[in-house]
Amino acid sequence: MFRSVIAAAALPLLSLLLTPGVIPAAEPATVETTITIEGMHCQGCAKKVASRLKAVAGVQEVRIDAESGLAVVVPLADETVSPRALWEAVQKSRYSPVRLEGPSGIFTRKPRT
Repeated sequence: MFRSVIAAAALPLLSLLLTPGVIPAAEPATVETTITIEGMHCQGCAKKVASRLKAVAGVQEVRIDAESGLAVVVPLADETVSPRALWEAVQKSRYSPVRLEGPSGIFTRKPRT
């Protein structure tokens, strides 16, 4: 009984995998970049950093949590944002980026590109 239930549940998936020209959807690639920032204490700090990050070419949206020291940068559709430009934007706002993680990789010091 148990085997027939598992077989019945697996059959649609198996037929999908074996159907020529049909490829199951992959997990969407991460497009957001998360930056860990040292030195932010309040919403004023967060606004200052957000304004610099929003000025970087290809950035659509910036979300910042001053308490946790995290900034999330969302690019425009079909755009790749330079990790170096994001790192420098944080530095220009007089705060210290500690870690940057996004589609281009993970950085713990200023990226070359």
